[in-house]
Parts: sequence; structure tokens; C-alpha cells
Amino acid sequence: MEMNATTEMPVQAAPENKKGVTGTTLKMIAIVAMFIDHFAAILIEHYLMTVTPSSFSSVEAQAAWIRENSGVAIMEIVYIVMRLIGRFGFPLFAFLIVEGFQHTRSVKKYALNLGVFALISELPFNLGFASKLFYASYQNVFFTLLLGLLCITCMQYFAETKKDCEKLKPLFYLAALLTGPYVVYMFFMDFQVGLLIKKRILHLDENTILIMAIAAAVITAILFTILGRKWDTAKKNAFSGMILSLVVFCVIADLLKTDYSGGGVLTIAILYLLRKRKKLAFSMACLQLTIFSVSEFTAFLMLIPVAFYNGKRGAKINKYVFYAFYPVHIGLLFLLTLLKGYTTFALH
Repeated sequence: MEMNATTEMPVQAAPENKKGVTGTTLKMIAIVAMFIDHFAAILIEHYLMTVTPSSFSSVEAQAAWIRENSGVAIMEIVYIVMRLIGRFGFPLFAFLIVEGFQHTRSVKKYALNLGVFALISELPFNLGFASKLFYASYQNVFFTLLLGLLCITCMQYFAETKKDCEKLKPLFYLAALLTGPYVVYMFFMDFQVGLLIKKRILHLDENTILIMAIAAAVITAILFTILGRKWDTAKKNAFSGMILSLVVFCVIADLLKTDYSGGGVLTIAILYLLRKRKKLAFSMACLQLTIFSVSEFTAFLMLIPVAFYNGKRGAKINKYVFYAFYPVHIGLLFLLTLLKGYTTFALH
């Protein structure tokens, strides 16, 4: 039917595109993967430690034991598969931290929630993974996610809020000096590949690594001084904020010995810096995680749901359900393991 120029039709809102993967779906995939991983790491691992001899008198004795205990051998395979599935979780959580940062109404409240549940989760985490009430050598992943959120918040602050602040220009040279040593430190101290090269191939000692770090500082200082001649204040401040934020929060993660440590913070930073190209960002984050630990290679499979992510929140589920799931399921897995007699309990 034709209409003349004076006829008006009511404007109808375009139907919401429901195709694709929503944020809630990604969360569900992540927590299921996390549960599978923790079921293996807490219950099955303690079971295997209980039923498997700590040593064998010979290779033949080990082979004979495996033949007589084929069920345990199968369980070891199941354990490995479940831990590999568990690698799906962290990159998805890191991806969602960046998404949440971009859409949250209050970064302070977001950080506060992560901090509160990091503290709440610490006791069940200690019990689940160390069978101790107090264990300072390993902290739960909420701390890593919190530090990652604070890192990208500082990056944004330098790149946007303080981009034209002339007083911050000297930080560029500090960042240039820190870049080289930071790369050397993280590669040889955090990344599994670097640790392998340091110990098995080059046989590097701490003094040699220190010399390499100093040399790297000189090289990066020269390079950035040359490049900085063409950079305006905004670009220098953005660069300074990126490097200094990474160094500070990655080092804090390493000192606190959080899950994934500085490598986890770096994962979140990569996802944030490349956020406009989500598939590339996730690919680079997975590559970095694989260098961090070879077993993380299965994280690349999560490119499939991320590639179909539609940017929608999805079904509304109270956010505290997702927060609480972490400490609750770890605590229950520990209790089950304890009741089965596969582990014990100690104060510290």
C-alpha cells in the first residue's frame, strides 16, 4: 500500500537480536569448567595420592601395579582430561572482567565485590587446595581478577583522564626503564617456557638474570627515547600508564602468589588493550596463557563461544550467585574429600 508524504507511521523498535552467545552463557560455561577443574584438583587428586604408592622399587614393579590397579590408571586419565577442561575457565572470567569494566555503572563497587569475595573465599580455598586453614603460599583467583580490574582501571585513568597532564611526562622515562627488566623478570620467573629455558637449557643463575635485566633496561630506555621524540604528551602518558600499571599490579600478584599470578593480570590487560577486536584479543590472551603454562592450550577452544558473543547480558541471574559459587563449591568439595578420608585438616 502506497502512502503520501503527510501520512505518519509509528516507529517500531527493532527486535533485539537474540542470536549468539550472551554474557550469562559465557559465565555458565566458565563456572562449569571451573567446577570440573576443582573436582579433579581437590577430590580426585587427593584420592590418587591416597591410593597410589609414592615410589616403586623398579619400573617392572610400577608396571605390575598399574596392571593390577587399572581403575586407578583410568582415573588418572580422567583427572588429566578434567584439568584440561578446567583451563576453559580463567580466560572466560578474564574476558568477562573486561566486559564488566566497560559496562559497569561503578568500578568502585565492582572492585569492592571482588575484594570482599576474595577475602570470603580464602578460607575454603586454603582448605580445598592445601588442607590448611591458613596458607600464605597460594591465594585464590578473586585476588587475580581484582588486581586485573585495578590494572585496567589505572590504564584508562592515564590514557583518558590524565592524558594531557604535563606533570606526568617524566613517568614516560621511568616506564621505559622498567619495561625491559619487567619482560625479563616475567619471562624467566612466571612463564613455564621461560623457567624451562632458564633451568634446563641455559642454566641461568640469579646474577645472570640480573645482568640481563639491566641490559634490557638500557636497551628499552634507548629505544623509547628515540620513539618518544615523535610522541605527544597524551601518547606518552598512555604508554606510561600501561607499563606502570602492568608492572605494579603484576608484581603485587606475584608477591601475593595469587592464582595465575602476574600472568593472570597480564591476560586481563591484553584483553582490555585489544578489546575492540575481541577474537584477536582472546587469541592473544590464550597464547600468553599457553606460554605461561603449556597445559593452558585448551583455552583456545573457548574462541568458539567468544566468536559468537553478541555483547548482550543474557538471562538475568543475581550476580552474587556467581560470586558465591566459587567459595561454596570449593568448601563442599573439601568437606566431601575430608569425609571420604582422602585428606586431613590442619590450622597451618
